[in-house]
Amino acid sequence: MMHANRSRLARVNPAVKLTAHLAVMLFLMMIADPITSALLWLLSIIVGVMFGGWTMRYIRKRIVPYLGFFLLVFWMLAAFGKGEHVLGQFAWFRITEEGIYHGLTIAFRMLGFVTYGLLFTSTTDTTQLVMSLIHQYRLSPKWGYGLLAGLRFVPLFQSELAQMKAAHKIRGFHAQGKLKSFARYTLPLFTQGIRKAERVAIAMEARGFDGSRNRTYYHTPVTSKSDYVYAGTLFLAVAVITAVSAFSGWLHWAWNE
Repeated sequence: MMHANRSRLARVNPAVKLTAHLAVMLFLMMIADPITSALLWLLSIIVGVMFGGWTMRYIRKRIVPYLGFFLLVFWMLAAFGKGEHVLGQFAWFRITEEGIYHGLTIAFRMLGFVTYGLLFTSTTDTTQLVMSLIHQYRLSPKWGYGLLAGLRFVPLFQSELAQMKAAHKIRGFHAQGKLKSFARYTLPLFTQGIRKAERVAIAMEARGFDGSRNRTYYHTPVTSKSDYVYAGTLFLAVAVITAVSAFSGWLHWAWNE
């Protein structure tokens, strides 16, 4: 489940915010140089700190752990990637200039995906997101409410799994191997999930939900000028970074590689 914080970015319409972030992530896939990719990643950090309510504690908790994947991806491409300009070689590792270049590009791209994704999830409420998808993206209410119900099951399953583990621990049960432990927890959760889904379906039918668009809503999200100002400002910042990279000779496109 996603819960919005109290930042200014949390007041932006989820549909507009999702479109803007997906567009930037798609643009990141077109970039094939590490400097531009790093600048676009730093842009997400700046936006998160200035408008997303991020603190250093949040950054250390949510983003710093992904630096391990950054180093792993970089090392794999740098030490095993193809290239003609060899910088060093030992054992079965062959470090090339091209490998380092592509390794940094892919690693910063990965960090960009993660950070822009966190920037969206940390400032977006699940209910607001689904309602925005229904009203702004014209998603069918049948799919929208189904998605909302499914997302709300996630914390319930987490709570039930914790209760099962605590009950087994009290009874002194110790599973022999991860596979048996997985099977022991999966079947009860799967059974309870089917029961909960059936109860939700019956409750929705009893309240007259038929999946049609001709219905009333408790809350109807709308788009405002501030939503488009955020999207436009984000696109403008991306354009400025791209222009500076092109002027400095750093910019390389993926289709030119």
